[in-house]
Amino acid sequence: MEKSRIINFKIDNLSHQAKGKNLTILEACSKANIDIPRFCYHRKLSIAGNCRMCLVEVRGNKKLLISCASLISNNNEILTNNLRVKKARESVLELLLINHPLDCPICDQAGECDLQDITMVFGNDRGRFYEFEKRAVEDKDCGSFIKTNMTRCIHCTRCVRFGSEILGVNFLGTVGRGVKMEIGTYIKKFTDHELSANIVDLCPVGALTSKPYAFKHRP
Repeated sequence: MEKSRIINFKIDNLSHQAKGKNLTILEACSKANIDIPRFCYHRKLSIAGNCRMCLVEVRGNKKLLISCASLISNNNEILTNNLRVKKARESVLELLLINHPLDCPICDQAGECDLQDITMVFGNDRGRFYEFEKRAVEDKDCGSFIKTNMTRCIHCTRCVRFGSEILGVNFLGTVGRGVKMEIGTYIKKFTDHELSANIVDLCPVGALTSKPYAFKHRP
């Protein structure tokens, strides 16, 4: 068995060491106690790399890299907080908020919402898309424990990967492309799996919330 090697690297001009095999930049930053924002990444699920929120700059690369899917190499110099990375994160959040409804006061996820927290820390103080109408997506029937408001969905696909990888049931998937993309059930039927309600905790926004909990308590 190949032993885990020691990797020397720099994050924001500070030297760090990590021990591991196939270690991603996001994992290396977490070991160094450096916060990288993310929506689609979850350590128990496969890597999707579709939210583009975890962008970082690696010296020698012309383009920014998504840290959740990029392996760290020896002597890498990673920048997580320079102007280029900040502007990229602000742009990603601006695009996510184009269609996200402003219903935080009535949302059950408010107070424990990743989108709220990340926007407050990494977002810009203004947007440029006021003339566009926000899209509306039909809510899905996801059983007796999951309340849906799919207009809030940011397409992180955590729920899709949870169903296929943890439950072993492909009950959710992505339908459509571009601005018409949405998370849905292919056959208009939801499987009442005993673990299905766990996707409520996986959802980083208020698209999937607990139906028995709705309008009764707040975080």
